[in-house]
Amino acid sequence: MIVAGDILEEWDFVVEAGKVREFARAVQDVHSENADIAPPTFPVVASADFVERLITSMLGLDRSRTVHGEQDYEYFEPMRSGDRLRCRARMMSDETKTGRRGGSMRVITTEVEFMSAATGNLVCRETMTTIEKAAIEKAGEQA
Repeated sequence: MIVAGDILEEWDFVVEAGKVREFARAVQDVHSENADIAPPTFPVVASADFVERLITSMLGLDRSRTVHGEQDYEYFEPMRSGDRLRCRARMMSDETKTGRRGGSMRVITTEVEFMSAATGNLVCRETMTTIEKAAIEKAGEQA
């Protein structure tokens, strides 16, 4: 069982210049398109594969009922093209709450720290909330 504080996964990620430009164009960040500093939400590129594994294999959530709650980034240094990062994902909380329309929903908060492989300095911290909505009950059935 995964509990708050558990390290879920660690991986390495290289901030590639081409990916930074591609992402900057996709989010219409004209300031980052020709710069070596990644757009503020770029860490999602480094954590996307982890998030998919978290939802499907680590926690076994029902993908059809899973939604993105929120995502926050806290920067300590700029993330630049060419940076080699060591990424560490941690479970912050996994709670069951009563939804406004009845039923229960699962609210999971994770944190990913992106550290410079060269210096060990913390570059960015990403906090993400994922919600698994309550199953919809059909007439005469229980979820």
